Amino acid sequence: MISKKLSLILLAVVFVIEGVSLFWIRGDYRSTMMDGAEYEVPAAIDFKGDFYGRNYLPIYIPLTEAPWKGTATPEKGEEIYLSFDKNGEGLLEITGASDRKPGGMYIITRVVSASDGLVHFRFPADRMYMLPEQLKKLSVVELSERVQLKDKSGKKTETRMKNDLTALIHIKDGRVVISKVLANGSPVEQTYTTVGKNLSVKYARSGKEKDAYSVGRDMEEKQ
Repeated sequence: MISKKLSLILLAVVFVIEGVSLFWIRGDYRSTMMDGAEYEVPAAIDFKGDFYGRNYLPIYIPLTEAPWKGTATPEKGEEIYLSFDKNGEGLLEITGASDRKPGGMYIITRVVSASDGLVHFRFPADRMYMLPEQLKKLSVVELSERVQLKDKSGKKTETRMKNDLTALIHIKDGRVVISKVLANGSPVEQTYTTVGKNLSVKYARSGKEKDAYSVGRDMEEKQ
């Protein structure tokens, strides 16, 4: 049976390890934010869950697969290196994935699945830190609304986001952080602001439906 003194020592060791890890993660984040190379990527805001109860803006970056250029097919959870370049629109695009570190810039992530020469992964940055007061000022309607537009042929109708959302990311030594989210080229916290109403969105499931928005009671009472 572990003595009380030994238990306290083990507990202190755990606290020290957690403190060092947190300090390292924060330092790593600041270093990447300040010194990392900046790129722009396509993005979307995730309004699911307790959106206004967070201290960050949840972001989905739809860069989730790449041609596998490594040796053997990777296993789920395996660490890999992503190579990238800029496309014709100036946005970052993933050009390949490998189990070997490339010579130039790269992104580190882990495998979700791999098959048929493709590897699937989660983009290793999914949030931009913001104060809860800043989150409450964002316009959920403007940032989530979709519109129907004719395609190039003019015969078919496509559903697209009303506003073009992108994110600015910083990359250093394989690590990635999100510095800004842009709506039509301008920071979302400056472009679309509300008076703080807690809006939620229910997306349409077909072309016959429309996105539905509602205002939370808790926020209405505070207005």
